Amino acid sequence: MMSLTRVAVSCSSTCLWLLFASSLCTLCFCNQNSDEVKCIATERSVLIQLKNNLVDRANRLSSWSGDDCCSWSGVVCDNFTHHVHEIHLRGLPDQHGYCLGSLFDINDTNQILGGIISPSLIKLEQLRYLDLSCNDFGFTPIPSFVGSFQNLRYLNISMSQFSGEIPHQLGNLSELLVLDLKDGYLRSENLKWIENLKQLQYLDMSGINLTGASDHWLHAINTLPSLQELHLASCGLTQFPSEPTRVSFTSLMVLDLSNNFFEGLLPGWVFSLRKLTMLDLTRCFIRGVNLGSQGGFDNMLSLRTLLVSTNTFVNTSSLLNGLSSLRNLRFLDVSGCHISDPILGKLQNMSHIVHLDLSYNYIVEEIPKSFSSLCNMTTLDLQSNHISGDVSELLERFCECESPKLELIALSRNYLTGRLPEKLGRLKNLASIDIGYNMLTGILPRSLGNLSTLENLDLRYNRLNGSLPESIGKLGKLSNLILDHNSLTGIVTQNHFANLTALKSLLVGGNKLAFDLVNNWIPPFQLYELLIGSCNLGPLFPSWIQSQTNLIGLDLANTNISDTIPNWIWSIFPSIYFNISHNNITGLLGDVTTFLGPGPVLDLSSNNFHGELPRNFSKLDLYYLDLSSNNLSGSLDQFLCSGIQESRQLSVLNLANNNISGGLSDFWMNWESLVILSLENNKLSGRIPSSLGKVSSLESLDIRNNKLSGEIPLSLLNCKSLLIIKLAGNELTGRIPASIGRNDSSLKILSLRSNKLEGEIPDELCGLSSIQILDLADNNLSGSLPKCFTNFSVFSGKTKPTAYDDYDRFKNQQPGSISLVIKGRFYSYSTIVYQVTALDLSNNNLSGSIPNELVSLPGLRYLNLSHNKLTGRIPNTFGEMAELETLDLCVNYLNGEIPLSLAGLSGLNLLNVSYNNLTGRIPTGSQLQTFNETSFTGNALCGAPLASCQPVTSGTTDNDDESDHTTDWILVICMIVGLAVGFWSTIGTLIVSKQWRDAYYHFLDEMRIKFANFILHVLANISSIYFVCFGNKYVIDFNKWEVFVNDDHTRKFLSVENTTQGVAEVTKQIQAVNEVYKLHNLPEFYKDPRPHISIAWGVGDISESVKRVVEGEMRKKVGGRCMFTCKFSSIVCKIGSKTYNICG
Repeated sequence: MMSLTRVAVSCSSTCLWLLFASSLCTLCFCNQNSDEVKCIATERSVLIQLKNNLVDRANRLSSWSGDDCCSWSGVVCDNFTHHVHEIHLRGLPDQHGYCLGSLFDINDTNQILGGIISPSLIKLEQLRYLDLSCNDFGFTPIPSFVGSFQNLRYLNISMSQFSGEIPHQLGNLSELLVLDLKDGYLRSENLKWIENLKQLQYLDMSGINLTGASDHWLHAINTLPSLQELHLASCGLTQFPSEPTRVSFTSLMVLDLSNNFFEGLLPGWVFSLRKLTMLDLTRCFIRGVNLGSQGGFDNMLSLRTLLVSTNTFVNTSSLLNGLSSLRNLRFLDVSGCHISDPILGKLQNMSHIVHLDLSYNYIVEEIPKSFSSLCNMTTLDLQSNHISGDVSELLERFCECESPKLELIALSRNYLTGRLPEKLGRLKNLASIDIGYNMLTGILPRSLGNLSTLENLDLRYNRLNGSLPESIGKLGKLSNLILDHNSLTGIVTQNHFANLTALKSLLVGGNKLAFDLVNNWIPPFQLYELLIGSCNLGPLFPSWIQSQTNLIGLDLANTNISDTIPNWIWSIFPSIYFNISHNNITGLLGDVTTFLGPGPVLDLSSNNFHGELPRNFSKLDLYYLDLSSNNLSGSLDQFLCSGIQESRQLSVLNLANNNISGGLSDFWMNWESLVILSLENNKLSGRIPSSLGKVSSLESLDIRNNKLSGEIPLSLLNCKSLLIIKLAGNELTGRIPASIGRNDSSLKILSLRSNKLEGEIPDELCGLSSIQILDLADNNLSGSLPKCFTNFSVFSGKTKPTAYDDYDRFKNQQPGSISLVIKGRFYSYSTIVYQVTALDLSNNNLSGSIPNELVSLPGLRYLNLSHNKLTGRIPNTFGEMAELETLDLCVNYLNGEIPLSLAGLSGLNLLNVSYNNLTGRIPTGSQLQTFNETSFTGNALCGAPLASCQPVTSGTTDNDDESDHTTDWILVICMIVGLAVGFWSTIGTLIVSKQWRDAYYHFLDEMRIKFANFILHVLANISSIYFVCFGNKYVIDFNKWEVFVNDDHTRKFLSVENTTQGVAEVTKQIQAVNEVYKLHNLPEFYKDPRPHISIAWGVGDISESVKRVVEGEMRKKVGGRCMFTCKFSSIVCKIGSKTYNICG
């Protein structure tokens, strides 16, 4: 990009610099003959007055003394008349001609002139050249007397801090050839004064406010027949007139209209400018090209530079028409123009092209094989498209050029495959390689070390493997080494960095590299960024990092560090980003905060920091703070409120998964910049403070799984930016505030499950039109289901679910997670949480029928109405829910038949209608028969997957004295077998994985089984359990176990005890399992000395689910590290005084 800018500036200023060079020659000539030239006394006095009125901090005018003003610096006189012809007082420019002024350094500021321009200057009647550019005249107006210099040919007062209306008197300068007013704080409502400048060849008014002249700017310019260069960039122009049909400035060679607001078509008259060599229409909001009768770009055969980037071309073919005819084109930039048509093949004949930028488009095309024949190319930028092909073929063809000139290649964010060829080292002029975010494979070629001019190497997010070649250490000019998120392996030593003296950014995280550097190694570089997360650095903090004193970003996350934080790390604390999360770092936070300086991002999460939250964190001015998943205790009051006197800039605060107790604090008004607040999974108690409502910028609030009580405060609704509210798993009471459904809410996730909320679901809740997940499960809500859920635009399919992009502003911050209960099991969604659309009203006391409006939501994927008191039929309109994947209606009082429309839901992968009063045949279709029978248990249903439908026959009556109540013996026997098998399958699964154990206890729920008044005993004789963990085999012996099932509805557990040796032996056996787990650093298997499980919907359901879990775990070679086998010798059940042999 820099090379293009430089060339554009050079090309667009040709006329200006020719005149400037001519004047310098004159100046040199006059200086050589200064002894012969004596200035006119009156003009000398004028110059002295000019000097006296100027502020000259650098004493640039020190030579302005003595009698001969023609010998003064910056003054040029005529050799014959001795009149002053030229004044050169331009401020200090940089190497590209731009002003330095006060933008960079105080020393540069001293080089500029200030003050006022003396009106006596008008007496220099023969003045032809006046350059006051790059100075600072304090936003004063342009003196109107400047328009009185009748002989003036050159006027440059650009970038000199003039302001106000451009004086119309400038139109009196009829002999003017060059007028440069750019980048001032100037405006002009009427450009009629320009029409008098018939001789004008160069006009630059870029950066001047010409919005008021939008309707006539072209008419004024069309009166300048000699114009060769026109620069009106960033002038606020809003109209691009289609007239005139004929332009008078046909000699125009440079046209720069970039950064305006035309919002229309490029008119055809532009293509009549056949002498045009440079056309810049960058960021003009042009939507297309009006070719008209003038043709297209094929008429502009002199064009060498075409810049049309960042426009929105609706018809890209009109833009591309004729481009292939521009054989003289050197620079082409059509980046960010929404191009989707193939274009690469049309450019392969443009053999003279030097700079090609097609980045940030939608080009779907494979790189043509002949494309790399463009051996004159220095810059190739195709990043952020949909381009495919083999990158190795492209690079090899560039390498085959006789004298390759390629300096920059940017192909990132495409779909390129292949390897980096070993020939890559032949491209000796390469300064930048950016091919990140593709699908490259293979190893890094050693020839990379031959690219002595390489400054930037960016190959992040590919599939590169192998080791890091030591030849990279020879790249003395390399500034950025970015290889993160590949599959690189091997050892990194100091040899890899031997000569990298210019290195500023080292990003190799997300690989499996192991750093093995000598203890006393001192790097030859000073880094700004060191991001090496997920590499192997531990167990100690690398001491060489303490030499990097200029760091703005440091990422050592997940690097196997098991250490305390050394004091020196805070002396190099980076100013922007510091991440040491996911390690085994210990210590008290109170020990480290003493060394913290101001810094925006601090991530210490997922370590073993312990002790109380420090009191002095509130004094730090951080932007992002993540201390989650540690062992921190203490209260929020001492953490957030101690010593705070003013509001802080903190935007992200994550203290989740700690042991923080006490209240939620009531000082949130001092943290009004918070965007994300995560305090979940702690021991917070008390009420939600009203001051949270003063955090107006809050977008995500997660305080679930604490012990908060009281009602939901109405003040929370003052946070109108809220997108996520998670209050689940607390002890909140009262009603759901109706005002939470205000129409201006942008809420996407509302989770209030597992509280003690009561009352009806307010109809106002339907005002949450943007909601994507609504979870009110496991409360005491009553009343009927609202009929207004169709107001939810995402549920109703009117809009698509959207991701919470705002989290991308915060490095390493996940967008949160949400847990949904599906068929009794908790499923956690995190990375795809915003693809989920869910409505969960389960485990309440809702009654009435299911309204048709609720099941007419084609955008809903998850619906759970289970464990309520719903009645009536299942609506036929369920078939309209095309996106539905999960439907749970179990444990209600629904009756009638299952509607046929359910069979047509091809995406349905989980269904549970068990324990209702449904009757009839299960509809046949592509889905319903794929579910197991537990999905339909507890109804009067028949047909696959249940037993075939049979005619109903009259049964017999049994008046046995041992049974006063009718008992379904088939159900009892099935229950017994299922309980025994399901129980031991469950125990085995719990031994295998803590993850499954946690999920399992959520999975089990109340089972609705109507027992008669008896006590059921199951006697299971188990010989041994063979337990294999990490290749070691363990045998745990058991004797007879007894399982009790009570008909007492207040008791919901199956209890197990050893009938031979008692509970102590059971505890002993469980402890044996725990010892095995402890041996392999696994979490504790079971804490309760007496195992028990909840009664679920059906024992068969338990058995089937556990079986699938175990089988899936066994298939995971890495995850399933422990296995078990269990054999039953016999299973006997006892009902009353009768004993039944089940197996054995």
